[in-house]
Amino acid sequence: MRAGWLLGAVTLAAVAIAPVVLQRPQIRAADRRVPNAAEIREADIGFFRQRIQRDPTGALDLVRLGALYLARFGQSGDETDLAAAEAAARRSLGNRETRNTEALHLLSAALLGQHRFTEARAAAEQLARRDPDGAIAQASLGEVLLELGEYPAADRIFRKLSAQRYGLAVAPRYARWLELRGRVGEARRLLEWARGETQLRDPDAAEQLAWFELRLGELALRFGAHREARERLEAGLTRAPGNWRLLAARARLALAAGDFATAIALGDSSLARHLDPGTLAEVGDAWRALGDSTQATEYYRAMEAATQSPPGGFHRAWYLALLDHDRRVPEILAAVTRDLTGRRDVYGYDLLAWALYKSGRITEAKEAMASALAWGTEDPLLVAHARAIEAAR
Repeated sequence: MRAGWLLGAVTLAAVAIAPVVLQRPQIRAADRRVPNAAEIREADIGFFRQRIQRDPTGALDLVRLGALYLARFGQSGDETDLAAAEAAARRSLGNRETRNTEALHLLSAALLGQHRFTEARAAAEQLARRDPDGAIAQASLGEVLLELGEYPAADRIFRKLSAQRYGLAVAPRYARWLELRGRVGEARRLLEWARGETQLRDPDAAEQLAWFELRLGELALRFGAHREARERLEAGLTRAPGNWRLLAARARLALAAGDFATAIALGDSSLARHLDPGTLAEVGDAWRALGDSTQATEYYRAMEAATQSPPGGFHRAWYLALLDHDRRVPEILAAVTRDLTGRRDVYGYDLLAWALYKSGRITEAKEAMASALAWGTEDPLLVAHARAIEAAR
């Protein structure tokens, strides 16, 4: 259910894959402006495209290009970048299958971002077999297993990684495991360490540092710590002023705090950069709270239109927004039921329980909710859903 985590994990995966080292021209003091990170990334993408065009038989340049696509996806949310990263990984593996774990890592991350979890698992398992002692390879497999709801298998992996959790490529994945297994305080402390270590090693790593602020801010918001959430999200926006996810999270905070005008302004600013159905729903809720049902209805209609046949497939956060507004309930119930045949995780059962509740099938909703709560995940959303379902008649 935590789409922000999944997208951010893909962004961080890009950082860990084949770092790009280019001989860029020195910027003279007389030059007007230093290029920003996005502009540098676009130049690097062009550079590697040209190199690959001149020599299409290489492997490493394709991995580097794919990693740049992943990083761009993390900022734009454009899923064509995920497809491009996948294609680059497959071409790289086609050119060199042996001694090419970087391409497998890239392929797994690209598939994970596209919610193609079964395929991502196959790539991650192949990576783990080729690098059985590699902490990053093992953590990557554990990450996919968590998304699939294969918790006993994920537990075995992450317990073995306890001594290696203080590695920047391992820490976010280990923290996600802690969070899902009901150890949110430990997850938060590990994320704080990783953010601090990232800043110590590279104070200019704006996108990575902004992602940590987003994760920590969303965690604080989820548990009602609004002051901390605001500090985290504002810190993230200072580093990445146009990041649509940070703007959307800041809008959610304003909505939760009852500052509806700010929620609308920030939500619209996020939507101008990326059309996200969940944000459309939240802006609609803000307009409804201000008493403007006409504006609210327009945003809800836009939310419905944006969720028709999404290019990236099953998006749980979007379906939850639709359920919360009592829209397309039978369709979503059917979709989540199909999804659970291959991905039986905590948030899948929670979504099933909520869809059954919205359908009036309370006994079945209680059974599904019991499955959602069985692993001890700490999340106020699960608690709220469980209470509503338990109180239903």
